[in-house]
Amino acid sequence: MSLFQLRQPALLVSLSLCSALLAGCASEQRLMARPGLADLPAFDQSILQQAPAVTEQQLDKLYQQILALAPAEATRQKILYRLSQLHTSQLERQTLPAAQERDALWQLVQRYQQLLSEYPQDPNNELIRYQLARSYDLLGEQQACLDQLTILLQQYPDSAFAAEAWFRLADIYYSRAAYDQALQGYLAVLQTGEHSLQAQARYMAGWSYFKQQQFERADEQFLQLLDSLYSDAITPADDSRQSIQQEVLRTLSISLSYQAQADSLTALIERVSFKGNQRPLPMVAQLYQALADFLLEKQLAAAALASYAAFVERYPGSVLAARMQLNIISYHLSDANASAALAAQQQYISLFGPSAAFWQQADSTALSEVQPYLLQYLDYFARSGYANAQSLPQAQQQAAYAAVVPLWQQMLQVLEEPRLKRAAVANSYQADDLRYLLAESHFGAKQWQAALSLYTALGYAQQLNASLFSAPDAAYKALLLSEQLAQSETATEAEILQWQRQQHDFVRYHSAHPAAQQVALQQLQQAYQAKDYQAVLTLSSVVTQWPTPSTPALVAEAQFLHCQSELALAQYSAAEQSISALLQSNLTAERRQLLTEQLASSIYQQAQLPAQSPEQILSHLQRLQSVLPDSAYHQAAAFEQITLLRQQGQHQHAILSLKQFIQRYPQSERLLSARAMLLDSYEQAEQWQAAADELSYLAANSTAPEQQREALYLAAQYYQRAGAQQQALDSWRSYANRYPQPHLLAQEARAQLVALYQQQQDLYRQNFWREKIASFEQQYASDGNSRSQQLAAQALLELGRHNSLLFRGVALSHPLNKSLKAKQQHMSTAIKQYQQSMQFGVAELVSEAQFQVAELYQQMAKAILASDRPKGLDELALEEYELLLEEQAYPFEEQAIAIYQQNTRLTQQQLWDSWIAQSFERLAQLLPAKFNKPEAYSGAADAAY
Repeated sequence: MSLFQLRQPALLVSLSLCSALLAGCASEQRLMARPGLADLPAFDQSILQQAPAVTEQQLDKLYQQILALAPAEATRQKILYRLSQLHTSQLERQTLPAAQERDALWQLVQRYQQLLSEYPQDPNNELIRYQLARSYDLLGEQQACLDQLTILLQQYPDSAFAAEAWFRLADIYYSRAAYDQALQGYLAVLQTGEHSLQAQARYMAGWSYFKQQQFERADEQFLQLLDSLYSDAITPADDSRQSIQQEVLRTLSISLSYQAQADSLTALIERVSFKGNQRPLPMVAQLYQALADFLLEKQLAAAALASYAAFVERYPGSVLAARMQLNIISYHLSDANASAALAAQQQYISLFGPSAAFWQQADSTALSEVQPYLLQYLDYFARSGYANAQSLPQAQQQAAYAAVVPLWQQMLQVLEEPRLKRAAVANSYQADDLRYLLAESHFGAKQWQAALSLYTALGYAQQLNASLFSAPDAAYKALLLSEQLAQSETATEAEILQWQRQQHDFVRYHSAHPAAQQVALQQLQQAYQAKDYQAVLTLSSVVTQWPTPSTPALVAEAQFLHCQSELALAQYSAAEQSISALLQSNLTAERRQLLTEQLASSIYQQAQLPAQSPEQILSHLQRLQSVLPDSAYHQAAAFEQITLLRQQGQHQHAILSLKQFIQRYPQSERLLSARAMLLDSYEQAEQWQAAADELSYLAANSTAPEQQREALYLAAQYYQRAGAQQQALDSWRSYANRYPQPHLLAQEARAQLVALYQQQQDLYRQNFWREKIASFEQQYASDGNSRSQQLAAQALLELGRHNSLLFRGVALSHPLNKSLKAKQQHMSTAIKQYQQSMQFGVAELVSEAQFQVAELYQQMAKAILASDRPKGLDELALEEYELLLEEQAYPFEEQAIAIYQQNTRLTQQQLWDSWIAQSFERLAQLLPAKFNKPEAYSGAADAAY
């Protein structure tokens, strides 16, 4: 800070001098016998609304006037001092060109020197001397400024300007490289205790020491300055403070770089106390970090890393040390020094991991900060070690896996630390995956019980979050390991029981595992070998009723053991069912022959049971026939069985049996009967799709034409009932094309085709079959009835609607003859179709048809009137053209009115619907005088108005 930034003290002194000078002027006036205040006439005080403002220019003029009156010496002295301050104040506030400002400054210097010369003992000379030094400084007269500052400090050692004077004096010496004299000045500023200059003076004192190569003294000044900044000894704005701190930190780092770097910093921190307390650790970290940054900037990497390492070694329990260690790691990574980076990462784990004192005493915030890095490094070393163990020869794997075990354990401890909430970074690590890898490492290290415990816990966990394995996989590994232990020569009874429990739990909870069904079968085989047949019957269902996916071979083996146990227990009826089911599977020829014989035996044994009725015996024998496909009684027995099932209303079973019969005996004389029975069973069971398929088959293969026709018609109905729209459509179309008679059924078929094509939004085919309905009804009118007539009338009405749409779509444009011809063609076709529809006399359709015809005429009239006018017509020609159009449109409008009136006359036949109502509305618009009299009257009134 320069001398010329401190103007407030001068202003305060100036204000006090102003008061004194005013008092002096009043005394001088009384001495000159001028009128006093008492001699002045009284005036109204109310006019003084506010004190008039007195400018510096007015005061200057006033003082000059007083000086011209040659006042007393004391008054003159005060006025001169006041004028010097007034001119100083004016100059400070003015913005002048450089030359004018310099002239003004020289004038001030002359005034100051005159005052000091004329009044050497004036008490205001302290201020004058200070302002003189300041003016010299502004003029660039450095030596003159130095001389005045020296005099000021000698004459006024306790001056209020002493701190600033010492600082400016020191700055001048520093600029002249007189660092020892500059240092004395800066130290003098510090002794004054002037708050505003403390930081600058200490900073420059440090640099003065530095310039004299007294580095330790310089370091002490810089550190004390940083201490004062850190403890809010000065309070600049945040940005300013940050800038000062960074500048001082860099300067201190420069100084330390000339010494022993980190060691010198450590000694400095121990040497300079922090106001009786321990220096804040963040500040200490900032010192080491700044030193390291500077050293890195100067490409002194080893020294920078030593700075990080010194802090880490000195404060290992701080999270700041963890950050320093990360800096070391980051440098090695950026330098592509993989071995050094890995060593630094291992040191990070040992210093801040779960086994370190840091982890035990750190708070949750610190733990949250180191957790991601610990997880990253532990994960790397654990996975690398695990992969390395897998690649080693068998003899070396055990030790390698054992070395990985504590890494997984530490990682789990870090990930599941109870003092920490689960952070986002932890979501990329799944604890269950880590436990699985730990179990695998235990297994590789031959730590059997530890591995078995983890496999079991993971295999039967209530909730599992893993990507490397599934719970069934872990459970299966537990099962295999327990089997290994149970089958060893040194197995204990507890290990055998543990294996059995693992088998039971695996089958119960992990039935979806590919090996689970095999494990269940293994249990079954053990029971059969022990001749515990009842246990086999109980356990076999576990294998045979296995959920998808199931292995057929395993199911067949379980079924075989089941039926063999039933035979051993003389449960022949159950054995028959089991063997029958088993025979449906894929068996070897030898086993199939065995089971076939056993099936016949089981049925025979049932027939030999006492108290059997003839019907029951017959049933057994019939079943016996089914077991022997070469039996001469098989076909007859099967057909009788089908008849019995139908009599008992078991249509579904009958259907299955009939299908089997038809498939097995395609050449049987009972085939047609069987198919008829199958069709009837389908109908009884309401299986419409199957019934329709059977009818389609009958229609295609029957030799009776009438039977073919009936089958095809019924098949179309059944397909439609089953929701098979495309098959229904194909069947109806085939029927309509092949069988025009009977007429009524053919018309119904065509109506169904229209409805189906309407669902498909196929307008072309809808209209095609509507035309067919109309033409066939006209052709076979004598065979028709009210239903067929209504279908034809409705079809023609829909065709008329279609052509009406085409009519409305044609715009009348030039050349008018061409577009008018196209529009008239659609109109004629539509009218013809409407008229044909009306000829059938269907009451509910006649009114609509008549209305639509009238609409066509009215729309034609409107279209003609709204048609495009030829270009280039003059006014007379255009008027004649429009009259011509009106003549063309008038007949159409008249025809529309006539048809509307004809439609309204249907009310005389006690008919009324929306089409008749709309006809009245149209007439009200076209003939308001007749059909809308109130409106006609109103119109006349309006016209008259």
